[in-house]
Amino acid sequence: MMPLVDELRRDLLMAGDVAPVWYLDGSRALELGDAVIAIGAFDGVHRGHGELMRRTVSDARARGMRAYAVTFDPDPDTIVSPAPARHLMTVEDRLHALAATGVDGVIVVPFTRELAAFDHERFFGDVLQPCCRMHAIHVGSDFRLGAHGASDVAVMRAWGIARGIDVHGHDLVLDGGAPVSATRIRTLLADGSIEHANDELGRRYLVCGRIITGRGQGTALGFPTANIAYDASLQLPAAGVYAGLACVDGTVWPAAINVGLPPTFEDRCGSASLEANLIGFSGDIYGDRIDLLFDEHLRPSFKFDDIHDLIDTVQRDIAHVGERFGHEGVSIS
Repeated sequence: MMPLVDELRRDLLMAGDVAPVWYLDGSRALELGDAVIAIGAFDGVHRGHGELMRRTVSDARARGMRAYAVTFDPDPDTIVSPAPARHLMTVEDRLHALAATGVDGVIVVPFTRELAAFDHERFFGDVLQPCCRMHAIHVGSDFRLGAHGASDVAVMRAWGIARGIDVHGHDLVLDGGAPVSATRIRTLLADGSIEHANDELGRRYLVCGRIITGRGQGTALGFPTANIAYDASLQLPAAGVYAGLACVDGTVWPAAINVGLPPTFEDRCGSASLEANLIGFSGDIYGDRIDLLFDEHLRPSFKFDDIHDLIDTVQRDIAHVGERFGHEGVSIS
């Protein structure tokens, strides 16, 4: 059964009111007044981040103030780490998702090597205090700030006490006894544990891309596929076949999604590492944006020696997706 429209819009980051997003790039002065803020990289905007935003907004409302999410572009990991982790979201999607958490705005701090050298006092004093009067700061209990992560919650709390600013380090949301985190979700995705990753995200995992010309093999075999170019910094699920959904031009279609170069055709020109068969769809969508939602891991990828075995297996994949989600598209415009 196709999910309800509200659920689809949630998973596609289209649900809820979206607050404004401001970049502290010096292009204009911001005067946002009395505020309660939450700070973080917020990759994935997962269940733990959602709980942190709920607490921040609740605190702000109790004080009669506005609540803001403070984040960074690019993710600090891409600047300070010699081997940056892959991301769960593009920057655009991350900011959009944060802006829909109920906060009154998102403050984006451009992250540079110069900023990475700031200690917490300089970050708060030079970067944030000129744009808002902070009365409370909310972070996760493991949050660290400043050069080499020297400032933990205890250090920031002592700084805040001297200035009448409350600093809260919240316990992390747990799943099965382990903290929900972007790192853990990346590991689950890399293992192909898409259902568990979705539980920790609080929605189906989303990958956005653009449809490109492929090798044409799927059409010749009777199951045309959309070959998809995507942001190479994103963490894809493990190679294999997944049941999912695909949104093109405001309509969501059931989809059998393949991740990784198909072993049977990996040496063919035009083979793509991400492709999807949209069940019930027909038409020309080359060049269009496509949003993929991953729902269930069906099987690993393997090489077929017999083309008929390949056709039978892919048809079973498509039949499974059809049984799960139906055979028609649903408009969410």
